[in-house]
Amino acid sequence: MRLVTEGLQLSGAGSLRQQLYLLLQQQLLSGIWPAGALLPSSRVLAADLGLSRNTVNQVLQQLVAEGYIDGLPGRGYRVTALPEQYFQPETASSNALPELATQQYGLPQKTAAVNGVLQPGVSALQLFPSAIWQRMLQRHCQRTALSGFADPLGYAALRQALVQYLRQARQVVCDEQCILITAGAQQALVIAAKLVARAGQQVLMETPGYPRLKQALQLCELQVQHLDAAGTDGLNIDTLPTDTAAKALFLTPGHQYPLGGIMPLPQRMALLDWARQQGVWLVEDDYDSEFQYRNRPIASLQGLADGEGVLFVGSFSKTLFPALRLGYLVAPRRVIAQAAAILQALHGDVPLLPQAALADFISEGHFGRHLRKMRRYYQQRKLLAVQLLSQQLPQCRLHAQDAGLHLVLELPQPVAEAALLTALAKHNIKAQPLSRYVFNDTARYGLVLGIANHSDAEFTAALQLLIQQCRLALSEAT
Repeated sequence: MRLVTEGLQLSGAGSLRQQLYLLLQQQLLSGIWPAGALLPSSRVLAADLGLSRNTVNQVLQQLVAEGYIDGLPGRGYRVTALPEQYFQPETASSNALPELATQQYGLPQKTAAVNGVLQPGVSALQLFPSAIWQRMLQRHCQRTALSGFADPLGYAALRQALVQYLRQARQVVCDEQCILITAGAQQALVIAAKLVARAGQQVLMETPGYPRLKQALQLCELQVQHLDAAGTDGLNIDTLPTDTAAKALFLTPGHQYPLGGIMPLPQRMALLDWARQQGVWLVEDDYDSEFQYRNRPIASLQGLADGEGVLFVGSFSKTLFPALRLGYLVAPRRVIAQAAAILQALHGDVPLLPQAALADFISEGHFGRHLRKMRRYYQQRKLLAVQLLSQQLPQCRLHAQDAGLHLVLELPQPVAEAALLTALAKHNIKAQPLSRYVFNDTARYGLVLGIANHSDAEFTAALQLLIQQCRLALSEAT
């Protein structure tokens, strides 16, 4: 690593040589410059600090003599590894800044990457057509137009491709001026929350439900009320309040997350009528509707509402890969400009290169072919998991069998959840506890299992290990 010194400034006290010596010594003793890093050349240092090269070379030679840096023929100067006693802790200053009065939002901290077998939310990364994707990226990587600022709504060609896809696949009513490209669905949900309500106002969401949605609503300082969505039809419309101050309802009607209920058409129409009567916005999270295995997906709420009163959220995390971090928000024209303004305040522009690659990936038919292939693959994976789990853990219930990239294994009785998760983690099994998704007082015990990623052998072995650990946990609980 070669260090950057253009931000350094001389103190102005003493000779130029003395100022430079003390400046570089301070950087070295403070540990800011790590051992092994290369200093810029004397020419660069002189230019950055407005000094003569002769002055710079004199100081560098002095630092070499004192053991702070080494001279490397043909490469310049390298920071040496100094003994720990050279590094002096900063002394407390009477002018120290006061401690930050940070707002507590009740948000969990992500401490490390959580990649493992049976991890929910991860697609079959090993089957993604990486060569085609790299070709799309290479096609656009030298376009200078993609290195500047973006349209407020996102890359136009991607929005145009999305219009055709969403109209055909989800009957979404939209044009390219109704779509905002976001950095993933999570950002789209935050923007939707900012659009529909102000801090302190009430919104509704499902339970069990999506933990990151609840975190987004907490971050927006909204009052969250939970509605039962544990049935086979997803959200129970009989629990909808008849007189509510809520500004919006966030839900997953296409495939309830995580229990997998799919809301039938009559309930969807009744829900739309309720929302109109109550003046409540609906925020439809359509996170994995592409993967329905028993029937074709029912038309989106947004399409049934003719594009009014519904904000439609989607992403490419499940269809392509999570690290792509591209999503979208479909909103009526009267609010899309405000949504774009919120995006600019939160994030600025979403990177253009992956948007351009994705636009071609969709318009040239690669996206559709990939979806068809993965739909068959995920259905086979899910059938295998259902067969193994139902045969070897017959006392447990399985949810979310007919769609999506996950299964829910619900245990018949309480277990030592932390011990079960620890035992699974020793085998790199990253199933998530069902309790993480439950936001009311209803106690439910089980695991949310990803069925997509890793090889067939790894997947089957992980399921067998999980079955063993669940049996042990249940036996210890009796």
